[in-house]
This record gives sequence, C-alpha cells and structure tokens, in this order.
Amino acid sequence: METLRISRYTESFIHIHPAIGQIRTLFTEKNVPLEEADLFYYFHESTGWKTDSGTPIFDWKSLAKKWIGNLGY
Repeated sequence: METLRISRYTESFIHIHPAIGQIRTLFTEKNVPLEEADLFYYFHESTGWKTDSGTPIFDWKSLAKKWIGNLGY
C-alpha cells in the first residue's frame, strides 16, 4: 500500500491501495506467474488491506515480497 504524508508535522497518513497493475508489475519483475499476483491482490482486497489484527497495511511491496518468498521464488 502506498502512503502519502499529509503533513510533515503529523503522523496522519492517507492509505492508497495499490492497483492490480502495480502488483502484476512487481510479480513479473520477480518472474512469478500473474495468477499469483492476482491471488495476492484479491486476498488483500478482501481484507481491506489490513492485517489479521485490523492494522492498515502501509508497505504492500514488502508484504508482496514475503508472499513471493513463501512461494519459493
């Protein structure tokens, strides 16, 4: 999930969910099938881009890299 800082003086953030194209690009760069990119995207869309505890996901790229690593790529 990409984030934008509202003010450099606050800790407020706007959560911008990644587009499926961004995720597909990352998975393609890592030589992972697009089907896995779609599974990653739709899984996190179904959770509202939040963790199991309800915390918003700020860094979707690191989460995607962990997903890819768990696949063995």
